[in-house]
Amino acid sequence: MSDYSTLSRRASRLAWQSSAALVALTAFSGPAWAQAAEETGANDIVVTAQRKTESIQDVPIAITAVSGEAMKTQNIRGVEQLLALAPNVSFASNGSRDRKELSLRGVSNQINPYASARSSSYAFYIDEFNVVVGTSNPEILDLERVEVLRGPQGTYFGRNAVAGAINISTRKPVDEWQGEVEFGYASFNTFKAGMVLNVPVVPGLLAVRASGQHERSDGWIKNINPIGGGNDSDFTGGRVQARLTPTENLTVDATYSRTSETTGMRVGVPTGFLTATWRNVYYQNRPGNVADPDGVGFYPDNRDRVNFNRPQEVGTRFEYWSVRANYDFDTFSVTAVGGRLNSNLFNYGDIDGGSRDQFYEVLNLRRTSKSGELRLQSTAKGFLEWSIGGNVGEDTGNIAQNTYHGAQSPQGRANGFEATGNFGDASAKYYAIFGQATANFTDTLKLSLGGRYSHEKVRNYNLNRSSGLITDTNDRSVSFSDFSPRGTLSFQPNPNALAYVTVSKGFKSGGTQSSGNTTVVGNEFRPETLWNYEAGLKLDLFDRKVRFDSTVFYMDWKDVQQNTFFQFIDAAGAIRRIAGVTNAASARSYGAEASIDWSVTDQLRLSAQGGYNKANFRDFKNAYIDGQFIDASGKQLVTAPKWTFGAQGQYTQPLNETYDGFLRLEWSHKSSQLNSLYGLRYETFPFISPAYNVVNARVGLQGNGFSLTLYAENLFDEEYFSNAYEKSFYSGVQVEPSYRSFGVSFRKTFN
Repeated sequence: MSDYSTLSRRASRLAWQSSAALVALTAFSGPAWAQAAEETGANDIVVTAQRKTESIQDVPIAITAVSGEAMKTQNIRGVEQLLALAPNVSFASNGSRDRKELSLRGVSNQINPYASARSSSYAFYIDEFNVVVGTSNPEILDLERVEVLRGPQGTYFGRNAVAGAINISTRKPVDEWQGEVEFGYASFNTFKAGMVLNVPVVPGLLAVRASGQHERSDGWIKNINPIGGGNDSDFTGGRVQARLTPTENLTVDATYSRTSETTGMRVGVPTGFLTATWRNVYYQNRPGNVADPDGVGFYPDNRDRVNFNRPQEVGTRFEYWSVRANYDFDTFSVTAVGGRLNSNLFNYGDIDGGSRDQFYEVLNLRRTSKSGELRLQSTAKGFLEWSIGGNVGEDTGNIAQNTYHGAQSPQGRANGFEATGNFGDASAKYYAIFGQATANFTDTLKLSLGGRYSHEKVRNYNLNRSSGLITDTNDRSVSFSDFSPRGTLSFQPNPNALAYVTVSKGFKSGGTQSSGNTTVVGNEFRPETLWNYEAGLKLDLFDRKVRFDSTVFYMDWKDVQQNTFFQFIDAAGAIRRIAGVTNAASARSYGAEASIDWSVTDQLRLSAQGGYNKANFRDFKNAYIDGQFIDASGKQLVTAPKWTFGAQGQYTQPLNETYDGFLRLEWSHKSSQLNSLYGLRYETFPFISPAYNVVNARVGLQGNGFSLTLYAENLFDEEYFSNAYEKSFYSGVQVEPSYRSFGVSFRKTFN
């Protein structure tokens, strides 16, 4: 047994001991830890999950809400860190910061991430504008609040919100001068700088707010090859907003946002596990552990070294424009939202990940999305509260992907000769109408009924080449229509208690295949449908010093869409592929969630959350995995850990009339999970991510608009990974290893 493994086990024990102390303090372990998002009273949290401002305790939805200030205190830089605060939520990476696959209650998107136009399994909105086509990990900068909604949210968040929704609200321009600067430095020579400036251009009429940040890092993975490099990264993001208030009743917000991210490699280290295709190409199907360690070895003995011989560049550029206008009448409001986004995802350079010059690629995937929504919503209190609206939009995408033989091609081809080519152009045009009505039968009993009717037409053109010759083409279109209802009965005997039951349907559109080789996958794939049955309880106790939420749910999932991708060598020596989407007949997900937030004293605050989720295929008899049909019925869904837990504790001590000191500890736990569809066939490492515990610690000084924080993330250097992915790797499937980081952050606000 390696010394490293021994140290890892010791670190795990220390992590468990620290986490046990936190849980013992809170006395509960259970869904949504809702850090104060906007204080309007004692421990009150305001959210907009139903497109209106409400206390989170009055909303019959399972929500985790985190404020912008809390995100700064906790040094949250990406969605994956935020989701550690939400039960029954997980993710897997695919080689870079912006390539995350989210899973809510076991429901995730298993369609090829490089599809020209790709439906999502969850909605992602920034200021009521849908951005899921362009990013899964936007900038965490100058935000008011982030809400994570679990369970189908089709009525207000549209098609494909099968698993739930992420709803982000940014800070809006205000009628006063404001500013903020932030600087940070952390392990691996990581430097971060950010700024915010708010300007009242015309007092009472027009205000403008600009924010931006830049972060660069040398990364924790080094390329030992003479060309150097590694997972060094560079991220730049900015946003400009303007708010126009020509009358007391009319507010118009306009936003432009742009981000750019590049990384020096697909983040990962080799495991030595060979899938069928690359065992054939590189090792002529020799059995056993034949992968070449290539001078760096395999995970877990190797967590920070690679050896690729040709430079790489991996990244995403993303921008959007949006406008939101709201007019308040006496008894109702009218809201219009519209916008456009563009994204460009790219991979350049080495694709085999090894020291031999075998294959390299050039990939550009460009996507655009245009959408508009008009909504009318009642504002007067009475027996009936209502909303009605409609939206229309179009998502488009095109991909150009070429893989070339290198100077040491395993097939003996000339340097620069095309190995494979994939060219696609796709679109999805859609429209929908939606509405919801709430009948207030008494002051305590409410019934809400709503739904969304949607229609979508999907078109897909693809051309595939191998060794310079066209192997197959596809040019098809198909249409889908759906009505997804939602009903909720809620009982609120007093302002501090809410009980509810919900029945809701989720819908994710189908499509046509991206390959003309349809022997395995057929010409089309069907839409997904999901029925969710949920009951929840929300309590404020002991003069609102304790907040407790709990939920139980059962979800019945039909025609689950699963990616199918397999490459093989034909009789002529050309690399061919089978690619597309198949439908598993059915799956189910059920479980429970609970959370507690306890303000013990003015100085001490404790929180805990946890979830149990049993998610598995009920019927998937012909799963095509790595060139072989298997019966996956009864097997665990991908990215669906059975247990998720977390606990947080913060103690704040006044030092003088101006400054406070604080100490914060955080713990999160996830049980083991399948991290790839390969795991349905190979039920072993690296396709099963082990359970892990992570402890973070922060200590700092704050007051008078100033804060200084020292932090340690993954304090005990817990060894874990949440993903396993394949490209054309010479030394086997790669995983993205965990790491420990120490840092300091400084922030100053000006008013």
